[in-house]
Formats: sequence, C-alpha cells, structure tokens
Amino acid sequence: MKLTPFLPVLAVLLASPAGAQTPANPATEPPAVENKVLLTPAQTEHILKELEKVESQIGKGRGAVFTAAMAKFREGMASPTAALALYLDCYKLEHFDRKNLKQADYTDWRNKNEAKLKDEDFKRALWLQLEFLVMTIQAQEIEDPVKMGPIVTSMQAFLGKAVTAIQGTTSHSASGAVTDKDSKGGRRGGGNVPAGDILGTLRQDVTESEFAKAYSLGDFMKREEWEYQPLNVKGIYSKIIFPYYLAQKPTDLPAQWDSRINADTALRKALMSETEFAEYSKDAGPRMLWEKDNYLVANNVLPVQALADMLKVIQAYPSHPDAMNWLKDFRELVKQVSEPTAEAAATEKPAGVQ
Repeated sequence: MKLTPFLPVLAVLLASPAGAQTPANPATEPPAVENKVLLTPAQTEHILKELEKVESQIGKGRGAVFTAAMAKFREGMASPTAALALYLDCYKLEHFDRKNLKQADYTDWRNKNEAKLKDEDFKRALWLQLEFLVMTIQAQEIEDPVKMGPIVTSMQAFLGKAVTAIQGTTSHSASGAVTDKDSKGGRRGGGNVPAGDILGTLRQDVTESEFAKAYSLGDFMKREEWEYQPLNVKGIYSKIIFPYYLAQKPTDLPAQWDSRINADTALRKALMSETEFAEYSKDAGPRMLWEKDNYLVANNVLPVQALADMLKVIQAYPSHPDAMNWLKDFRELVKQVSEPTAEAAATEKPAGVQ
C-alpha cells in the first residue's frame, strides 16, 4: 500500500485541536512572518504635513500659556514686595478659588501666616524664585545652544545673588556655631537649618512653585538640559553653564569650574558650623578639584595642564578617602594619552599580520 495519499490527511490532523495537544518542536517551526506597513510616497507626505500642522498648534498653545504667565511674572520681578503680592494672588487662586472656598478661609490662612509673609527674607526668596522661573521659561524655547548666552550670563548673576541672600540670613557665634543673623526666633523653618524659609523656597523645584501651579506651567516645562532647583549649584553648572562654555568658550571652562567650586563652598560655609565646614572641606575640597581636572581632560580642554593638576591633587592629599582610586584612574588615564615608546612601537605588528 502506498502512503503518499495519506500525507494530506496527516497534515489536517496535526492542525486540528487534537493534534495541537502534541507540543510542537520549536526548532522545526517556520519563522513568524513580520507584518510591515508600507506607505506610498503620497501617504507619507500627507502624514508629515498633518504632523507639521499639529506641531504648529502645540507650539502656539505653549507659547500662549508662557506669554500670559510672563506678563504677570515680569511685574512680580519688580521687587520683593511685588513678588509677594503675586505669590499671594497665585496661592489664593490655586488653594482657595479653584476649590470654591470662601474669602474668609483665605483671610484666616493669611492671618495665621502673617509673620512669615512679612519676613523680608521670605519676600527675597520669592523674588529670586520668580527670577529663576522666568529664566526657566525662556530656556524652554531655545534650541540653538549659541542663543543660550544671555541666559547663562543671567544665571551666573542669579547664583551670586542667591548665595549672598543665604549668607545674609546667617552668622557664626564666637564658638563657631551657625545662627540666624537677625536673631528672630533662632533657626527659622524648623529642624537644624538656619534661614529655613529662604532655603526651602530656593531648593524647591520651580515647576512646583505657587507661581507655576497657578498658571499650570508644569506640563509645559520639559527641557532636559536644565536644572529646575534654583539653589542646586552643581546641577546649574553641569546642565547649563558648562555645556554652553564647552561649545562656545572652552578655554574659559577652568575659570567657570573655579566659580562653581567657590559658589558651593560659600553656600556650605554659610549653612554649616565652623566644625562641620572644616570636616566637609577636608574631603569635598580635593574631590571637587579632581572632578574639575578630570572633566577638562575628558573634554580635551587644556588637557596637559589638567593632568599636571591631577597629579598635584594626588601628591597633596595622599590620605584622602579617594586617593587610591585617583591613583588607579590616573595611571590608566596616562596610559591612554601617552605616545608609545620607540621600543613598544618597534614590537607592534602591522595591522593584519598574525
């Protein structure tokens, strides 16, 4: 009897539910066929044109939101008192009007917070927060790094004002302890932090500020290369200032690194007791110097000088917790940037020679 006529029947049985009970062999299964959508040139062109229209509408919508907010924000930037007035309007809108609460509820809240709202340091903090928010909005619309110059300059000036504001709220006693300079109730803001009100305000993400929430700006501020906390010195330099100088003025980067180190040091010194600051500086100072020179070498900015400075850091701080890692990394770095010796070059085989 010939078996050939039964092969089609066998194929049907294998495809049936009964046949499906027998596990298939993955090795013998044919590869899945990938379904691809192929658009004609005309269809592709049509879709891209529609996307351009949508993109334009999205841009206009965001621009309208920013324009309306900026008009009020510029008024608030006129002075710390003007910033407080705008803050009160925004707070009332977000926490009372939008929740349909009574005017009496808002008045009660304001009376309970009268001391804080009259505090000059709190007003100054709001003023600085508003200035930082305006720069943040301006940066959202900039795509060309070259055009970041004016904002970078403004940011550098802002950092100087912010650090000075923190310094202006604290002082050190004869014993070296840090206290409120004006002696108004000791350490404001609770906890162990002097200048609590101004520090808390400037450490807040500006997308979460009362100004931004009142104008629903949070969802419109998505720029990745930006720092959103006004007092994050490291973030401001690494995300905003350094990238600009690396692209436009690389030889100025060492000085900018020094500015970053000075700003961070001044801020820490204002907020720490003399004992705390001495302990912090012992490790953090050399570490920041190392970060500076490592950054310069990595980006090929005055690399020979930076390497020499890295060696000086290792030599000057042999007992630093990072010294062993520095030594290891530096040796590898020197190997990477060194030209091969004549002996090593002579023993190297030409490419392709076994």
